[in-house]
Amino acid sequence: MGTWDKSNDAQITTQEFFDYYADLSASIDHDDYFELMMRNAWHMSGGTGQSQNTSCRRVLLTFKDGSQRIEEITNDIGISADDKDKMLLNLEARGITGVTKIELYA
Repeated sequence: MGTWDKSNDAQITTQEFFDYYADLSASIDHDDYFELMMRNAWHMSGGTGQSQNTSCRRVLLTFKDGSQRIEEITNDIGISADDKDKMLLNLEARGITGVTKIELYA
């Protein structure tokens, strides 16, 4: 925390957060890699190509009609690895309904 907390008050301000990542980004040669690092560190969905998030959980869904597909649990910070109820709420908030089964893979 000392790296971030420049004022030594045991709280990270928004400005200290931004300053830390501005310093960090200066040491990374490619914007795509910095974007990937940020997305993976903070479980932020999205990105394309080399910048696409790889840290958000992906699950195998089975639907009422028997079809299956793999979906990402977007922006999954705060959803534990085995909390299927929260995963289902996450999916439903995105309009993915009719799920009868969620399969988890490590």
